Amino acid sequence: MARRKRNSSTLARAERRIESLQSINETLDFGNGLTLTAYATTIQDLRSKLAAYNTALSAIDKLADDVNVVEKAVLEMSEKMLLGVGSRYGKASQEYEMAGGSRRKTSRRPTVPLTTPPTSPISPKVAASNGTSANGSLAPS
Repeated sequence: MARRKRNSSTLARAERRIESLQSINETLDFGNGLTLTAYATTIQDLRSKLAAYNTALSAIDKLADDVNVVEKAVLEMSEKMLLGVGSRYGKASQEYEMAGGSRRKTSRRPTVPLTTPPTSPISPKVAASNGTSANGSLAPS
């Protein structure tokens, strides 16, 4: 994601102000270094620093993208290297574990038989009470 470039409201106000001051007198000088030339130089300094800052942000964005690309390449190569060790030595080997993989279990887990809940057949008395005989047909009335 690109970093947001910076604008300066101070720079915008200063540019408007120097235009207004120049409309009064192009050679304004209030003494103690407060001249339009010095003001214009200071404004230009801010403009160039801001441009350098924004250019540096663009360079940082490019470097961040480069790091992400190389990071993905290293991740893929790491996975391939581990798969290579697993292929050569086996996934249950000590070498595979030394390379950072998790050893496969050599013994199987004991299987637990599934238990079914006890079922209770419907007693003939209950069936007869709902109007049917024990075999499910309608009881004679």
